[in-house]
Amino acid sequence: IVLTVMEHRANLVPWQILAAERDVELRFIPITGSGELDLAALPTLLADGRVKLVGAVHISNVLGTVNPIAEIARQAHAAGARMLVDASQSVPHCPVDVQALGCDFFAFTGHKMLGPTGIGGLWARRELLEAMPPFMGGGEMIREVKLTGSKWNELPWKFEAGTMPIAEAIGLGAAVDYLRSLGMERVFAHDRELVAYAMERLREVPGLTLLGPSEDKRGGVIAFTLDGIHPHDVATVLDDDGVAVRAGHHCAMPLHEALGVPASARASFHCYSLPEEVDALVAGLHRARKVFAR
Repeated sequence: IVLTVMEHRANLVPWQILAAERDVELRFIPITGSGELDLAALPTLLADGRVKLVGAVHISNVLGTVNPIAEIARQAHAAGARMLVDASQSVPHCPVDVQALGCDFFAFTGHKMLGPTGIGGLWARRELLEAMPPFMGGGEMIREVKLTGSKWNELPWKFEAGTMPIAEAIGLGAAVDYLRSLGMERVFAHDRELVAYAMERLREVPGLTLLGPSEDKRGGVIAFTLDGIHPHDVATVLDDDGVAVRAGHHCAMPLHEALGVPASARASFHCYSLPEEVDALVAGLHRARKVFAR
């Protein structure tokens, strides 16, 4: 299995568990100094023909890097491997077309797209889902049950065992309807515009290092460090000013190790974010420098 150094632990730990159970080898696409995937390494990782699956995050939840999924999928398929995409950071923020991406599996979560926690979605090529056995048994995933055996239900119920999270599904549907009413092109354009403004303003803060690529190559998140101040302390000062950022590894410890930083602070944007909030963030960072300069 080939993954990337950028992966959220949700697309790493399950494969580590599988690797321990089935003696599977994990390989990783590294990153460049600019926070992009080093695709020059991919042909070597695929060269021996043993790779069965390539998994990659569409947009990094730390750096905001928009990865070239279509090209990765093309190389994966040429090597006889399937392509899995973690789209948790892209589905809520930009238009997506699974056919254009060329992937085989495409997963996303609800809570990053204005929906409830505890629910998400998995798209996959029908022929693959039809060939796969269910991984969980119960309720709706069967068509017929006898003491001598059972027959599985049709898709998608085949993989939906037990009582579904009904309230969460209704909430996710409402979130999808709302984002569609806005238009995903407009949402992405808003994110890009706000990120460009935020990066311009953040460069004004002395001692601040932006992590990841330029604004034209990223989605709606910005991770950064502030010299001499731990990200947790930065977040505490900002919280006092009414500005919410996340601090730590953001469930991506290997990525931070590759970046050479122990942790980072991350500002996230969506359709409701405003330039005035960016200004408040920058003002809070200036105050953090003064607080820790004492």
